[in-house]
Amino acid sequence: MEMFSVWENVFLSEEFETTLCGKRFTQKTDFKKHTRTHTSEKPFPCSDCGQRYTRKGHLKKHTRTHTGEKPFSCTVCGQRFSVNGSLKFHTRIHTGEKPFFCSDCGQRFSMKRHLTRHTRTHTGEKPFSCSYCDQRFSHQGHLTSHTRTHSGEKPFSCSVCGQRFTRKGHLKIHTRTHTGEKPFSCSICGQRFSEKGSLIKHTRTHSGYR
Repeated sequence: MEMFSVWENVFLSEEFETTLCGKRFTQKTDFKKHTRTHTSEKPFPCSDCGQRYTRKGHLKKHTRTHTGEKPFSCTVCGQRFSVNGSLKFHTRIHTGEKPFFCSDCGQRFSMKRHLTRHTRTHTGEKPFSCSYCDQRFSHQGHLTSHTRTHSGEKPFSCSVCGQRFTRKGHLKIHTRTHTGEKPFSCSICGQRFSEKGSLIKHTRTHSGYR
């Protein structure tokens, strides 16, 4: 029992405790990393753009945005990624793994942020508001697209005719007027359409509902 007390004291003497939150660490490096979450210290600067980071590993990941380095590759299709986490998410496309599920309806998702977005369809939460008209949105992307109706910004341009669009999806649909692509087909008569909305309208002609 006495020997146990001695070893216990040695272990505790090697612990590092932050006075700000009381959290303890056995490794000094982990203690220093955690302390920066309180002090906001960012000792690792990017030599290209000057952006600073709390951890050397975070700086290393950021540096790849300048170098274009993609050291992580998919063993199935060969696609490469700059961050291991991105490869992990990508791999689920091949495996079909969907580890995140909605507790309300059971629908499953491959990424946590997709689950977060989906959950808002149940809660009705709309955390993103327009600074022009105060209209609110459940997705940041929807807000970004909406804001362009106020600013007039059209960042997506057609490489064939130069016409510009506020949304990437609108450009994609427009491009089909040049390519002739019609990816939506009627399961009843086989007629094809360039837009999903046109297919839905057409389907009603078979049901008798217009």
